This record gives sequence, C-alpha cells and structure tokens, in this order.
Amino acid sequence: MRSLIVEPARISPPLYRRFVQRAQLTGWLTDHLVRGEPYLALNAVVLDSDENKLLAELSEAFVRIFDRAAYTLMKNVPRLVELGFPWPAAELLSAELPRLPILGRFDFVQDPTGHWWLLEYNADTPSGLREAVAAEHCLLHLLPEARGLGRPSKNLAQSIVAAFRRAIEGVDPRTLGIVVDAGELEDLAQMAFTAKLVGEPLARQGIATVLADVDNLTATRQGVSLLGKSIGALYRYVPFETTFGTSIFAAIYEAVAAGQLQVLNGLYGLLLQNKGLLAWIWQQRGEEIFSPVEQELIERYLVPTWWIDEYPETIARSDLVAKQVFGREGEEVYFGEDLSSEAWAEVRRRRSYVVQRRIEVREFPTVIPTSLSAQLTTGRATVGSYVVASAWAGYYTRVGGKIITNRAKWFATLVEERER
Repeated sequence: MRSLIVEPARISPPLYRRFVQRAQLTGWLTDHLVRGEPYLALNAVVLDSDENKLLAELSEAFVRIFDRAAYTLMKNVPRLVELGFPWPAAELLSAELPRLPILGRFDFVQDPTGHWWLLEYNADTPSGLREAVAAEHCLLHLLPEARGLGRPSKNLAQSIVAAFRRAIEGVDPRTLGIVVDAGELEDLAQMAFTAKLVGEPLARQGIATVLADVDNLTATRQGVSLLGKSIGALYRYVPFETTFGTSIFAAIYEAVAAGQLQVLNGLYGLLLQNKGLLAWIWQQRGEEIFSPVEQELIERYLVPTWWIDEYPETIARSDLVAKQVFGREGEEVYFGEDLSSEAWAEVRRRRSYVVQRRIEVREFPTVIPTSLSAQLTTGRATVGSYVVASAWAGYYTRVGGKIITNRAKWFATLVEERER
C-alpha cells in the first residue's frame, strides 16, 4: 500500500478547488469542511493487486462469518440484552427476518509488516457512498498519476441499484421510502444522492422512491405513509438508538408485524455491527459453528477482541483499545495507554465496552489538504471494504490519526494492476 501523491506541489490550490467543486456537484457533497478543515483529499491510497484480491476475498468470507454468528444469537433474547439491546428491541430482533444489509463495510488496517487486520463491521448505516462513486470519479480525471491504475469501486453504483431492486421485488405498495434526520445536512445529502442513484432505475420498473425526514413517517390503517404516500419498503439512514421508544419506531414495527412494511435495514444490521458480536466470534473461533477455513481466517485476520472484563490478565492496558458496543464514527473509543487508572476503571465499570488488542498501524508518507495548503505528512489508513449483500463491491478509505473519526480525510482507493 502506498500514497499516490507524495509531493505537495502537485496539488495546487486551483486544482484542489476544481476537484472539490466537481465532487460537490456530482456527489451532492454539501460541505467539504469538517471543523474548518478539508475532508476530501485529492489523493489516493494505492493497493497492489495481491492486497486488493486478499481484501475482496476476506470481505466475502467475513460477511458469511458475521451472518452466521448473528443468526445464531438473534433468537437468544437474554444474550441480546447482554450485548446492549433494550429488552423490547431484543424481542423485536428475535422475530425479525434476518437480512444482510444492502450495504455494509468492513474496516481493515495494515500493520508495519504488511499484514491486514479486520477491526469491525459497519452494517447499520454505513457512509461513504457519494465519495466512492462520485468523488473518486472526479479525481481520476484530474490526476494523471491515476492513469493506468484500476478503480475497484467502479461497479459499486450498479451493485447498489441491483441490490435495492432485489430487496423490494414483490413489495406492495411498490414504493420505497428513504428516511433521514433532515437536521443532519450531510446525512440528508448522502440519502438525496442515494435516492437519485436508485430512484431513476427503479422508476423504470414502476417503483416510486420517496425521500423525507423521519418525522414525516405516519401510521395509517394500511401501514406507514411518508409525505402522505403509502410505502411498502423502508430504508433508514437514522440510527435506531435515536428512534427507539418513539411513536415512529412503534409505527414502523407495528406495520412490520402486520406484514404491511418491509424494513430493508432492520435490527439485524445493528446486531451485525455490535462490537459484542466481535468478541463472541473471537471467543467461538475454534468451535464447529465455523468451518476449519473460517476458523483459520478469524485467528489470522480478526483483531483479538474480548469483553472488557474478560481480556487476559497477561495483556497490559497499554496494548488494548476499548470500544463501546454501539459506538459510531470513532465515538467512545479509548486507547488504554491514554487513560489513567481511574478513567480505565470507570470504562470497565460501565460494562458496555469490548477491548481489542492494539494494532500498530503502518504509517506512510502522503499529502493531505489543510485549510492553508496541501501538506506532506505521515498518515495511517483505514481501508473500508464494501460488501453489497454478500458480494464485495469496492472501498471507502480514510486517512487520519490513531483513531479514525469524522476528522479523517477521505482518500480514493486505486489498484496497481498485475503486469501481464
């Protein structure tokens, strides 16, 4: 893995502005700044062909592993409660039709030896579709250095459209509702882009698409309506934890129970994403639930993960990273070496955390945008590998510090084709 651009002078302010303007127009990126700093990098992480092949194969293997683990646990309500699900949500999950998410993302990192490690699975409301589809396309037209490199995400858009088409086949009424918290501008833009991406192909099949704020959902005798239009399928870009216990949540699941509504990304995706599932998979890695090949993959590529009160005492706190089971976007992630004994004891007391063995992530020279200019720096990459249903589909890579948060920079992901 390497950085495409390592000379700051290559990314002049006019060139960068042209890139951002094109990305905003084609990808509906309403704001390219995060806390005053640019988010999009006019740069790429370049994988070699073997790395690309490995990550694609690992993604498809691990989606089967996670699916089998979640399917095993979803009927066990007491265990779901232990994983952090409120009891009513656990009961609803146990009765849900298990469905792999339309779009999920495995986050991988590479250590200094070149070995790849799986950190987690983002399966509830994964981000980055606009960047992978639109911003990456813009970058290819502006950087001559990208010529001759493969674009592994080139078929991502078509894969998403096909997955939506399969998911709502036979739904009545033939209307897809997409809901978002309209107060979150970036989330709204993300789903507006998604609605446009899938809406036009679906319309040719007589399937309407309605995008609206989640508060526009209304319970009716026929099920649920969105902006006054009855919907047969629902895709939400709102975290379940923000709606649980509300009238909207109740209306959705009353319609689901009555067979009037199909939720395309239900509670099963939240279970797949739960960090406690990582700990369960690691604990069961030698059991017959997994094939010998899968056992070897877990042992070799999944970062060792335990519940915070179960990790081996031989491991020093400085070699651990604590993660909240329902944490998102790097929230509530703590490096043991950065916490005092009192703070670590408080995290352990909450009992809603897992710990992972800390991976020393490989650093590499790269150029990132700042509010002043493009600068040469040392970066760490988290390569997000997309899986559409059960098939690998592309990448969403971010470069940042020890923890990848919304302050990290987006990088395109390209591949050096094998010489023939």
